[in-house]
Amino acid sequence: MTDRSDFARRRTEADPRADRLEALLASGGDERIALDPATGLNRYGCGVRPAPGECAFSSSTASTLSPGAFAAAAARRDHLLSAGGARAADMDRIRQTLTALCGLPPAQAQEVILAPSGTDLHLIVADLARGGSLRPLTTVMADPAESGRGVPLALAGRRFGTGLPHGGRAVAGEPLPDLPPGSVMTIRVREDDGAARPAEAVDAEVEAACARAIRGGGPVLLAVLDVSKTGLSAPSLACAARLKAAHGEALTVLVDACQFRLRGESVARRLALGFLVAVTGSKFYGGPAFSGALFVPAGCAERLRAQPLSPGLADYCARTDWPAGYAARTLLPDASNLGLLLRWEAALHEMWAFHALPAAEVAGFVGEFAAAVADQLASCPQLEPIAPAAPSQAAGGWDSIPTIFPFLVRGPAGVLGSAAVQALYEQLRSRDADPVRLGQPVAIGRRRGEAVSALRLALGARDVVEALRGGRAAVIERARRALTITARAAGA
Repeated sequence: MTDRSDFARRRTEADPRADRLEALLASGGDERIALDPATGLNRYGCGVRPAPGECAFSSSTASTLSPGAFAAAAARRDHLLSAGGARAADMDRIRQTLTALCGLPPAQAQEVILAPSGTDLHLIVADLARGGSLRPLTTVMADPAESGRGVPLALAGRRFGTGLPHGGRAVAGEPLPDLPPGSVMTIRVREDDGAARPAEAVDAEVEAACARAIRGGGPVLLAVLDVSKTGLSAPSLACAARLKAAHGEALTVLVDACQFRLRGESVARRLALGFLVAVTGSKFYGGPAFSGALFVPAGCAERLRAQPLSPGLADYCARTDWPAGYAARTLLPDASNLGLLLRWEAALHEMWAFHALPAAEVAGFVGEFAAAVADQLASCPQLEPIAPAAPSQAAGGWDSIPTIFPFLVRGPAGVLGSAAVQALYEQLRSRDADPVRLGQPVAIGRRRGEAVSALRLALGARDVVEALRGGRAAVIERARRALTITARAAGA
């Protein structure tokens, strides 16, 4: 493993201004984005400074910034410093740009709530779904292994980590003050061997679980994965739409699109169904972790604007994170989350580049890439691809094609267990020459009675931009090399 014991000293001596920007980009979140002073890396193994030369397909977890995104964040920081700091208008600009890039009506920008991470968004949505009810919220969701470790805690109204965006410490698992802790009902989306369960079976269990929760009398939240860490979508949009039509305001539907592997048209379709839609700029688009946004549909915006926020959420939100007109703003600290703003600035730089590409050419390359990865996985006996789930819920376009490719790894004695896969993952990203960065291992089933985890190769927006600017063959060859190196390391 590379010796980085003097990383902090060399970094500061080389570029003090970049060092200060790095600190800002890692601020305003929880302990997951804190940078290790010895390595300059966060919990995901990524820094917030460009790292050229990596064979990186890790956008399903986190990415290192591109030079362009880092420069965009630096320029925005300089502007804010010359203007005397961040203001509400600066956060509004993030909302307006994000809305425009998704092709949504300009008025939608007034219904976008910003948050440090996807997990923070789940905590906010749980509070909104609870409404004025004094009864605990019941959430129905897919297996948490497919979304995030802290998501079930957040949906239950509990603290999901030990760090707080505005400083201070918390006790993970502790209920937020003045809130009755909620309950979470989870639905299996994979068979014991890791194969995706039939969509019809998942939908049936979701419908039954929601019906039981509704009969209980309290508020109910349905979380729809679209897509998950491994590319699953569950339950179906049709299932969620039926449930929403049947139960009205008694049921809130959240589309967890935090991977943001959706076209703007697909986001609009989900909003039109009356669903909240959560996205981040740090997965498909390759911005720095964390940057979250919640689109509130017009149909329930008026009700949610008037709804007060639980006091405990003041530990996670700043006033300017919320758009004007929301009662929640009055309970929040009169401040701006500069780190969040700069992270979104970096992510929007990547979004601009991606959305400038011709849609048909994007879909063409995504399909070509998916076929190339499938061929490479089939040619490596040490790698066992996990078959994709039910057909995508997208209505055509590039987001109807898989961009996350999970696979199990075989060693001399068979499929590697979770501990061995984690060790392999660390080994690959720590290589002195030609490091390989894949998505973090995800628990995906059992083999021979032992828990197994999948690695994930994920196509990101930056890869597509590079390909369509003349690097098509280079991007595909880099993916093939990543898989080849992984297979050789497993068989060593």
